[in-house]
Amino acid sequence: MAEIIPSILVKTSAEFNEKLSQIGGHFSAFHLDIADGIFVPNTTIEGFTELERSDTDLAVAAHLMVSKPENHISRWLETNVERIIFHVEATDKVMETIAAIKDGDCEAGIALNPQTPIEKIADYMEAVDFVHFMTVEPGFYGSPFVESVIEKIKEFHYFYPDKLISVDGHVDTETAPQLVAAGASELVVGHDLFDGKSVTEELAKLKAVLNPNFQ
Repeated sequence: MAEIIPSILVKTSAEFNEKLSQIGGHFSAFHLDIADGIFVPNTTIEGFTELERSDTDLAVAAHLMVSKPENHISRWLETNVERIIFHVEATDKVMETIAAIKDGDCEAGIALNPQTPIEKIADYMEAVDFVHFMTVEPGFYGSPFVESVIEKIKEFHYFYPDKLISVDGHVDTETAPQLVAAGASELVVGHDLFDGKSVTEELAKLKAVLNPNFQ
């Protein structure tokens, strides 16, 4: 069954701590969304200080929805992140960014927005650890699902069957089975877990549709 990873996208430290407390005990990792108001219109916490003040033992992936991510990598390597994801659309220094992440002993993930073709990342497949497909326009919880990305994931999985695929955006009980069937190994879930609902109940629903034998 695909791994379900909670996504934290917040504007304040208090929100970060609240969401982190909700996922404790249910997951082994979480995905921290960082937005700069330039690459995407939204802005979030910077994330560095929140992680440094946190005593979480969960593995952390930083999703940098920022312009010129190569300028941010060194600061993130001072935190306890294990993965750093950046957008191919956000930089003209893709290999430099990947190298900086890997030199810091982190896994490097490259993200594609819904309209970006997979050909855009073909030259980087040997260098990156995984590919992060956005099924929404990045920056906000609850954005509309872009269904055409499912076919893009299928195409990518056909050409790169051994490359880990992570999917992020409007993952719910309807879209999750389709994404896994297309080739996704990791499902990043935000809005559907945190939209005023019980994380435990929503996680159980997702597991049930992904594995009908789940109890």
